[in-house]
Amino acid sequence: MKTRNQKGQTFEIFGVVILAIAIMGLLFYFGASATKGSTASATEISKRHDLESFKAGVNSLLYTTEPKTGKTMTELLGISAKVGNTTVNFGPGVGDVDVKRELEWRFDAIYGKGKWYLRVPFPNLTADIEIVAVADTSGSMCPEIKDILEGAPYIIEELRAEGKNAKMTLFFLGTPDCCILNENNQPVRFNYREFYRETEYFHVRSIHDPKECDLCGGGSGATDEDWGRGLECAIESGPYQSTGGYGWGEFVVKLAIIVSDELPCSSRGTNTACSVTNLNRNRLDIGIKAAAENDIMVFPLKADGCIVIYQGSSCSRTDLSTGGQGICPCNKGVLVEYMEEIAEKTGGEMYELKSVADAASAIKDIIVSINVNRIPYLEAGTVPPKNKDLHVVTNLIPVTNLGKFVEVQVSSWS
Repeated sequence: MKTRNQKGQTFEIFGVVILAIAIMGLLFYFGASATKGSTASATEISKRHDLESFKAGVNSLLYTTEPKTGKTMTELLGISAKVGNTTVNFGPGVGDVDVKRELEWRFDAIYGKGKWYLRVPFPNLTADIEIVAVADTSGSMCPEIKDILEGAPYIIEELRAEGKNAKMTLFFLGTPDCCILNENNQPVRFNYREFYRETEYFHVRSIHDPKECDLCGGGSGATDEDWGRGLECAIESGPYQSTGGYGWGEFVVKLAIIVSDELPCSSRGTNTACSVTNLNRNRLDIGIKAAAENDIMVFPLKADGCIVIYQGSSCSRTDLSTGGQGICPCNKGVLVEYMEEIAEKTGGEMYELKSVADAASAIKDIIVSINVNRIPYLEAGTVPPKNKDLHVVTNLIPVTNLGKFVEVQVSSWS
């Protein structure tokens, strides 16, 4: 059953096609008049007229507009060729557009079911992968942050050389204010700027405005641990682009990584129990909703929360595996449940870091695991029957943002 919108478009298509055919008919009428006395037969002229009319009709159909996106069918075919799928997601507000279905009802309306066939081979491309990572910057997370800063730029360069077109922006929830162990195994203040290099494909930024993002703060928790709301802010911002500014590229694979050892809004309690509050649950739900609405897979990296840390201006020692802060039991229990939930609901996977040195390698494993299932071509209509006279039209269609072209071949028969 056609929708009212489709019916309106059908009449519009008929009008355009009839106009195109009428113009072609006039041209051939004058052409036929001019060839009186020549050897061209009326049958040949008629066949040529039918073919040119078919070409005009196909061109008219391919330049009709799909109303939700405002794009022509030619543009949608170019986008399909880039993403390697007949269904394209245009994000919030538009959602999925089934390009094959949009072609089918249009061609059926003009040429009839079972009377036409269309095929577009898709190029063999590697998908672009864009990543936003949100890092808890509380005192216990400096070792993992250091490992990511030192390793991630080189990992991304290595993977790009192997054909994985990834880029990443690491967003800090605040500024790391903690200590690390130096080569003599002595705690020293951590200056994160000493441990990474900015590249075209790896950037480090802070969440632009913690107040605007409404990160947890004060007595309810810690701004530097609110990875639920921080994830929402990073997704809305998008990765930093080398050309300046922030935002997601068109039709890329979008990933988000969480790096933390605590619940959003903190795991700390007044005793050894895990402090699970409604605010923690609220922040988790915010992160899940933002990722799901923007078609982003989330991969949480759970750091060990039962360790000895050094923090403060004097790098004082704190053993989180004992004492009454509640971080360790929460890390082994509810945090695992939270991170597994957000991964499951967004199509990602949780990684449990067994050691500090696992952080950067986990990011590599995540990127390597992304296999985009591309189909080799778009096919619509009915495969032409044998022993039929076919009208065949071949057009070149640009592939979005690539400077490449693919051929769309359309056949019709009576």
